[in-house]
Amino acid sequence: MTEDGQWMREVFDTTRGEEEPVWFPDAQAMIGVGDRRRRLRTVGAGSGSLAVVAATTIAVGVAAPGGGGRSTTAPPTAQPTRSHGTVLDRVDFMPLQRKDMNLGGGAQPESIDVPEAAVSDMAALLSELDPTSSHIVPTPNVGTPVKAVPFGDPNGDNLAGLQVNSAWTPTGKPAAQGDLKLAVTPNGNLLTRFLDGDDAKFQPAMPGCGAADSLGEAWSTLNPSPSAPGGRDQVAWSACDHRQLGDGSTLASSTKSFGPFRVAFVARQFPGGAGTVETLWLNYSIKQVTNGVAPNPDTVLTPSPLSVEKLTAVLSGNGIVPGLKAAATVTVPSTLLQASDFGTGWKVDSTGAPSRPANLVTDACASTQSDLVGSTVPDYTFSGPTPSGLNVRADVLRLTVKHGTGAQKLTGLRKQAETECGTTTVTSLPSGIGDGGFVESIPGLPSQPWNVFVRFGDTVIQININSPENSSAFKAADKQWLTDLATKAATRFTAKS
Repeated sequence: MTEDGQWMREVFDTTRGEEEPVWFPDAQAMIGVGDRRRRLRTVGAGSGSLAVVAATTIAVGVAAPGGGGRSTTAPPTAQPTRSHGTVLDRVDFMPLQRKDMNLGGGAQPESIDVPEAAVSDMAALLSELDPTSSHIVPTPNVGTPVKAVPFGDPNGDNLAGLQVNSAWTPTGKPAAQGDLKLAVTPNGNLLTRFLDGDDAKFQPAMPGCGAADSLGEAWSTLNPSPSAPGGRDQVAWSACDHRQLGDGSTLASSTKSFGPFRVAFVARQFPGGAGTVETLWLNYSIKQVTNGVAPNPDTVLTPSPLSVEKLTAVLSGNGIVPGLKAAATVTVPSTLLQASDFGTGWKVDSTGAPSRPANLVTDACASTQSDLVGSTVPDYTFSGPTPSGLNVRADVLRLTVKHGTGAQKLTGLRKQAETECGTTTVTSLPSGIGDGGFVESIPGLPSQPWNVFVRFGDTVIQININSPENSSAFKAADKQWLTDLATKAATRFTAKS
């Protein structure tokens, strides 16, 4: 691996959550702790990892993506006319999340098994964007080898998130480096992510198509505020442009710019929950990754060699198919909140990591968490609008603690909320909702999250509401809606047999 590639791997490791197998960072965990990491001034980039990819010109056959309801049936795969070998020799695939984190027993795998459909998609994407293979900087995978596998392979099917990223230069050679090994000559970056279902942050009415946190907000900060360098970018995303493709896919795109800097986001969401592919193009170096640091103008590619129109045309092609095995249909237990409990327009998107350890949940402002909450059951992710029309995401978790310690744990959570973040406000729930609880607001963090905690003996239900695009604060109706959710959670939980 080149020095550039090694640096990118180190950056990605910095953004990871807690203990995981070395090559499998947990994207859901990173989402959950991303705001806290940004607040603590570490590199908090969501799922915005960095790895360099390259591709040769590979002809890709035409195959229509699969449709219908979400299932584990493999969608059609675009088949390259040449071996996968050339692509895998030059492309660094980085798994982000597994469906079953227990598969393989946590041991270092002998190979990184990537579905053939994702390999074919990358071949199609990069051969269209860099047909002469003269701009993408190659960084071969070193260490654990990458192997293309068909749908049906247990390791390949186990991937819920996969990311492939590219460095682009005028010559196809790595950019020159200056102090702190930062790039000092023009280069751009293309980030691509595959998901096994719909993106929970992708909402038709959402400004920017959910781009801000999809592939790393830090990478697309063009003009940070001097008074709040760790906060939202002063440059807003354009309104989301939605198009319907003939196969039922939804294509969404959004852009933003500041001076010579250009950023473009394009996503294709396949019908029936079959999967999503997302791309983010930046015409400047993302090596200055600390959130709030403006990009270096010396590294800008101008005019930008790629555009939102070009990305849209490539992702619209029939040769692009769902890259990962589709997630199974999500069924939420009746004792937890259902999509209908949140209101009209809400849907259940996915489960989180099934064996997520307890120290990756609870309050976003916590500096330490493992001593507060015991084991959890799988959590569930929903998305939809608040009463005021703010599109948000909601994670619902059931936290179980040791017998007889429920009241103590809730007290600990509240103390944590009141002391760990200076801008946090904590409000008690009205009496009669479970065995007590509170609502926590953290407006100083980029996604302005809200947490609702309701206790039932030695079980705590947590509802985490966050706006994935740094949206405005909740209105009065939204705050009442949070209390109503606590009441509905209590009704469902106490109705269990």
